Amino acid sequence: MYFKNLLVSIVKSLIVFVVVMLVFSLVAFEFPSLAKGLFGDIFQYASPEVQKHAISRLAETCSSLDQGKKVVTINQICANSSLLESMQENCKDYRALVQQGVQIENEEQVKETCRQLESGEIESACNGIRKNALLPDFSSIGQICRDYKAGKIDDKVFFFNVLGSQFSSMQMEAPKIGLLDKYKNATDYLNNNRIIYFVILAILLMGLYSLIMDAALFWKAMGGILLNLGMIIMLPYFAVLVYDKFVGINTTSILGSMFGTGNGIEPKALISVILLLFLRTYNALIITIGIVFLTIGVISVTSQRLYSGYNKREVKKKDKNVDKLFSDLKESMEKEK
Repeated sequence: MYFKNLLVSIVKSLIVFVVVMLVFSLVAFEFPSLAKGLFGDIFQYASPEVQKHAISRLAETCSSLDQGKKVVTINQICANSSLLESMQENCKDYRALVQQGVQIENEEQVKETCRQLESGEIESACNGIRKNALLPDFSSIGQICRDYKAGKIDDKVFFFNVLGSQFSSMQMEAPKIGLLDKYKNATDYLNNNRIIYFVILAILLMGLYSLIMDAALFWKAMGGILLNLGMIIMLPYFAVLVYDKFVGINTTSILGSMFGTGNGIEPKALISVILLLFLRTYNALIITIGIVFLTIGVISVTSQRLYSGYNKREVKKKDKNVDKLFSDLKESMEKEK
């Protein structure tokens, strides 16, 4: 009997595991879109002051896209690859004009700029800036800048679109780390062949019924499985919401570090990013499925307990009636004597 109960518990656990895997396979974990969404969350949960600083840095670089406007900061040069290439071409033209003996306006300034470009000083400075700040290539997002200046989009949408345009154009892949890479390959294969989930699930359900061999007990077990599924899917989600409510998700130090401000990344900010990344695994469909499982499970388990309690009360009532009947019969027999 113990061995049979153990097998039932194992099969029920496997059913829960397979269904959870199937449910979360509905989320497409594409690294560029995941990174884009996460950076949007980092902006949203940062302080207003740091948000304004980040926007001012991005908006400042937008000005380099205005026709005829000169670039005035190293950040703007580093942030615009097409502008940097144009400056290199201008230096080639400058060298050719000098050889021809043509007089150049502001020659000393042009000469110094070309020297810095050709010696690699500017490239080295740009590499240092890129290590400490996130500076997207604005050559591909001129329309976003124009929409922002025209007031068509707000700060959050501007930031999200600027970062998003970069991640959309980059060939990014999730990092490959030993067992995690093997796990990802296995889940990718299963997600591309979801019929395997349903085949395994059907086998497990048939196995569970063959162990129980009772329809009422089988549906009772299914109610418990649905309750467990709902809790496994929804409790972590609710826990993050509770954390945000009472502790607070704060990514100020991370956004500040991205744009060269602040005194490093705080541990709480790292926890916040992990929780935000976790929330990214939930979409409306998964939340709906989790709530449905949880609701059906609660109703099933509650109704089973109520029905069980009702049966126990009925049995006690019948026992009392039988006892009363025997008592009355005994009294009548004693009176006859």
